Amino acid sequence: MSDPSPSQTGQDPSLSGRCGRKTKRGPCKAWPVKGAAVCVAHGGAAPQVRRKAAERLAAHEALGELARRGVTPVDNPLSALASLAGEILAAKDVFRERVSRLQEEAWRYQDAKGGEQLRAELAMYERALDRSARVLADIARLKIDERLTAITEQQGQALAAVIVAVLDRLDLGERAGQVRELVAVELERLAA
Repeated sequence: MSDPSPSQTGQDPSLSGRCGRKTKRGPCKAWPVKGAAVCVAHGGAAPQVRRKAAERLAAHEALGELARRGVTPVDNPLSALASLAGEILAAKDVFRERVSRLQEEAWRYQDAKGGEQLRAELAMYERALDRSARVLADIARLKIDERLTAITEQQGQALAAVIVAVLDRLDLGERAGQVRELVAVELERLAA
């Protein structure tokens, strides 16, 4: 009877080969421990190997779940943080509206046991204020605006360098200077 294959065990596909460690008869042909690269006989039972294997499997499952949900990895964390800040501030505004609709005497109520409770809208608004302050402080501390501007400038300079290189290769003669000036004017117009 043969061992189950990695596809049958739900193992991370990146570790789907056989163990392959050296034995007296050549490479080991046993299946590795689920999530690891080695079999039990070649270290797969060691606590550190099991721990790393469990981490790999958890990461693989999490990535699969994210893919099923259509979540894409963040390619620009600076703009993602700025976008998140926008969402947090919008949520704060929604809760502020809800709180403003409440009459001051309706901010509190008594529960069934007679205890005084604060309305959920107030608690949510307070949390949204805290989160807004925290994310804005993070953005200020990390100088996100400056970094995004620097990235945009670098991209613009790279684009200009590519255009100049293409113009040089086209060998436009006298017209190359005019084209360069026009490109510079248009890039400045786009930046403004």
